[in-house]
Amino acid sequence: MPVVSIFGSSHFKPDSLEYEDAQLVGKLLADAGFDIATGGYGGIMEAALKGANGTNVKRFGVTSKIFTSRTKNPFVSDEIIKDTYLDRTYELINLADAYIVLPGGTGTLLELAAIWALKEKKIMKDKPLVCIGDQWNEVIQTMEFYSDAAIDQFELIEHVDSGEEAVRIIIRYFNKD
Repeated sequence: MPVVSIFGSSHFKPDSLEYEDAQLVGKLLADAGFDIATGGYGGIMEAALKGANGTNVKRFGVTSKIFTSRTKNPFVSDEIIKDTYLDRTYELINLADAYIVLPGGTGTLLELAAIWALKEKKIMKDKPLVCIGDQWNEVIQTMEFYSDAAIDQFELIEHVDSGEEAVRIIIRYFNKD
């Protein structure tokens, strides 16, 4: 079963639109039969796994020993504990067959940049990378503005406005055969 890693901020609360969108993304992916991986903590990570809860898919939470004050969220079915933050990031990237990036901070930016760089350098096989929201559109456009090479790289990332659009792209990619 393909795994989709979902990235986003731990700071969004259940009453936020971002949390609700992540929960919908998790539900739609799980309903389509995808296993889901997140960083395993709160916010977007919790919401995505909460949306997938009650379905017959794996809900991976990739946590790290360095976050001593955090605990995994209750919707994690399979916890993978890594020693370092970068090991955790690598595991989330390596584990997945596709990626969805929701609004986030520097950690989410690191994850997006790592995947983008690995795709651009052809270090990883082609995997869908879909960003949701204006925040990432601005980041992508900024990179495009400052780098002629980024213009060619722009096609490595899909940018959409909603979780439903992101999930449609992922489903279409895996149903192309």
